[in-house]
Amino acid sequence: MNLFSQVPIEKPSFDIQYQDGIFCLGSCFVAEIGERLKQAKFQTLINPFGTQFHPLAMENVLSRVYTRSYYTEKEIYNYQGLFFSWDHSHLFSRPKLKQVLDLVNESIEEANDFLTRTSVFVFTLGTAWAYYLNGGFSVSNCHKVPQKNFNKLLLSEKEVFDALRNMVLMVKDVKPNAKIIFTVSPVRHVRDGYRENHVSKGVLHRALHVLLREYQDVNYFPSYEIVLDELRDYRYYDKDLVHLNELGVDYIWDKFKSTYFSGETQGMMQEVDKMLMALAHKPINPEGVEHRKFLFDTMKKLERLAMQMPKNSLNEEINELKNRIHVY
Repeated sequence: MNLFSQVPIEKPSFDIQYQDGIFCLGSCFVAEIGERLKQAKFQTLINPFGTQFHPLAMENVLSRVYTRSYYTEKEIYNYQGLFFSWDHSHLFSRPKLKQVLDLVNESIEEANDFLTRTSVFVFTLGTAWAYYLNGGFSVSNCHKVPQKNFNKLLLSEKEVFDALRNMVLMVKDVKPNAKIIFTVSPVRHVRDGYRENHVSKGVLHRALHVLLREYQDVNYFPSYEIVLDELRDYRYYDKDLVHLNELGVDYIWDKFKSTYFSGETQGMMQEVDKMLMALAHKPINPEGVEHRKFLFDTMKKLERLAMQMPKNSLNEEINELKNRIHVY
């Protein structure tokens, strides 16, 4: 007996392997998935400019990285003693202009380098609502500047589609055979209003629907639909009743794994997880012979596992074990 409806997930024409670099861009939901990819020791870059919610902001990030367009002093602003960029999250804000300029341009360097080495792109769309400076351009973060300085506008289906298509074209120019995954964030933007959130998600879905018909090699992962139809219970949500809690994200993560990872890759992920759990083991007698043998055996297993993975993936863990063995 089925107690809830299950969302069918179309099997993509590709799978993700450990040799693939994974570029994650978009809302806070893609950051959740990206962190799990990092924990599993995939080569992953998450939101090089910080969280991006609407498609114009995402297109801008990819464009600056793709063209390696560095920021100038004229693009750095100041409010209440902090310098910042409208394209970046508050994590890049600093008390000195040069500090911000260095940070944002370093993020372009790092992301551009990763862009040339990656083959998987995961884009998560959060909202179709965008904020524009009065008489100016759209921003990705308001930096707590008073709302009177902005106009809030709903992007049109064409604006969203054009932004998404430009993203696909940039990716394909760098990596013609790139594996591209789009998803709509299941997180509700209730600050925009409950009805307004549904209107916004509808615009995103319509634009994506057209894009997927035009680019049949671009894949769609139904995280939004899974949450809507399979996780209707608030026990899957955080205290704010908007964001998914760890249980909810784990449920989506399991669906993501079974969709995009082969059995062999999932087996390696399990081995990595076992090794990391062993690394976190707290011994009763850390200086005892048994524990030293345990550390040595774990290190050897990690070294064998590292031979099947991208270079340097497990170096940090292996070096930590070597240091522990030396200390004890």
